[in-house]
Amino acid sequence: MIQSILVYSLLLGIMMFFFYMASYKKQTINYSSNANQNIIFNSYQIFIPLILFSIVFGMRYDVGVDHLSYLEAYIWNLDVTKNEFLFQLITNLSNYFNLHYVIYFSIIAFIQVFFFYYAFKKEIYLFPLLTLFLFTNGEFISWMNIIRHSIAMCIWIYSLNFIVDRKLWKYILFGIIAFLFHRSAIILFVFYPILVNGRDYFKSIPLQLILLASAFLIKELFFDIIMNFSAAIDFYISLLGTDMYERSYNIDNLLESFREQTGTGLAYIWRIVINVIIILYSLKLKKYYNSRWFNIIYFFFIIGLLISYMFPSGAISFTRPFRYFYIFQSIMLAYFVNYLYKIKSLYNRILMIITIISFLGIFYLSQITSDENSHLWYQFFFQHKINMY
Repeated sequence: MIQSILVYSLLLGIMMFFFYMASYKKQTINYSSNANQNIIFNSYQIFIPLILFSIVFGMRYDVGVDHLSYLEAYIWNLDVTKNEFLFQLITNLSNYFNLHYVIYFSIIAFIQVFFFYYAFKKEIYLFPLLTLFLFTNGEFISWMNIIRHSIAMCIWIYSLNFIVDRKLWKYILFGIIAFLFHRSAIILFVFYPILVNGRDYFKSIPLQLILLASAFLIKELFFDIIMNFSAAIDFYISLLGTDMYERSYNIDNLLESFREQTGTGLAYIWRIVINVIIILYSLKLKKYYNSRWFNIIYFFFIIGLLISYMFPSGAISFTRPFRYFYIFQSIMLAYFVNYLYKIKSLYNRILMIITIISFLGIFYLSQITSDENSHLWYQFFFQHKINMY
């Protein structure tokens, strides 16, 4: 536990420090052109934290439930994909050149973190807060767990820039790249025609609150509803194509997951409260950021919010196609806290401090209350004897 707190805290602190330096550098030069934006992104203040993130999570052991499965598959050169060509290509090339698994997982982590931050290269001032909530809201654990899906997600988030720029062929190209890392990315193609017109689909605050309340109602009815569709669900799960999915995500496990995820601890309640506050601030946020990009981010924030409360988070067969949207809660927290900092008022400052401290508290409390079987504590690979290495 102490090792985990030290590793995560040092990594978080160093990344935020270098990103703050990059943000300060951007404020002191003329960055009106895209070329200057790329100069900033290619600076050492950006690449040091990206490389450090990649190395640290390349050296991990048993961080993320699926990590050991991926580790075993790499060591024994097993195919864990479902014809996902690009992921298998990286794996095969790494095996061909006999790369140590630390290098292999570092490459994967770098792809994730590079595309995620590159998506926001025009808003480098946001990088420290994106990093803060990437850690404290638990997103980095998801990245280390559903690895292929998370790569596809980060690539797709970058491709949202092409909706803003109205470059359909580039959006399709990166959508295909994401699909070749995880097949569930096929659903993401539909959002170009929905969002390219720049329409704000969630203008009404009352409507957003009603939709949020409806999501909780659906979740309460989930147990009764799912039993009526058990045969169809089991058939759908069998189409996922691997024995692992059939073992792990059958109807009984979904129901058990529901029971485990319906707890109402303080952290769970606080996240609901802060999300409601963000909704109440939504008109101010849209006016402040005033861009099609932010409207797209807010659209997926609401979609992800509704789905995350509609289904139990462990019901992977239901939620896997929609897990692309969960990360937008962390992204929106970064925008929200930045707004509170920029729009100076006593109330905003108090709310900003409470938000930051509370998420740091949730993060460290999760470390303290976990155990060695949680797949959350950070362990270095050299602390364990691994076959063939």
